[in-house]
Amino acid sequence: MLLVLGSTVLGATVVAASGSTTGYWAVRDDVKQGDPVERADLVRADAHVSGAAADQLMAVDEPLPERLGSLVWARDLRGGALVDQAALASEATAHVAELPLSVSAGAAPADLQRGDRVDVWVGPGPGDDTGIESARVLRNVRVVSTGGRTSSLEGSAARTVLVDVSGVELDGDVVSTIASAHVTMVRVS
Repeated sequence: MLLVLGSTVLGATVVAASGSTTGYWAVRDDVKQGDPVERADLVRADAHVSGAAADQLMAVDEPLPERLGSLVWARDLRGGALVDQAALASEATAHVAELPLSVSAGAAPADLQRGDRVDVWVGPGPGDDTGIESARVLRNVRVVSTGGRTSSLEGSAARTVLVDVSGVELDGDVVSTIASAHVTMVRVS
């Protein structure tokens, strides 16, 4: 009887230890790269994670690497995702290289938002020589600013959209092509 009681207690202890969870930070809703990290973005999620993966996650009982006001999201995260250390960046060190693009009305999604990912195409615009071929000059770049206001540029409505070209190798040909041709943005995510 003592043997049965002892093995029951030992089994219960092993099961309880294996089911223990740790509180980690998760994101409440989708967040976009470059946006500031706000307290409202973070929720507690209890999970059982072991090994190297557990060392990379942000536990709720450990301090964040910096004050919330100094952190930005280093990449996009889906709502419910656990936050790892690489998901947070210091605002002071987060490097963004911005390229301004003049985009005519109707040449980008009407609901384009900061954080959207777009491909940038250049080619003939309305009334231009159709002998010019369209070409994709930027792939999957993040929109930093949608340019809100519309202004008149050479008689047509246009806005300036900023895209993040950090890590993109730009040469003079690409920049001059973008500056001299009709720009069209295609949202990819």
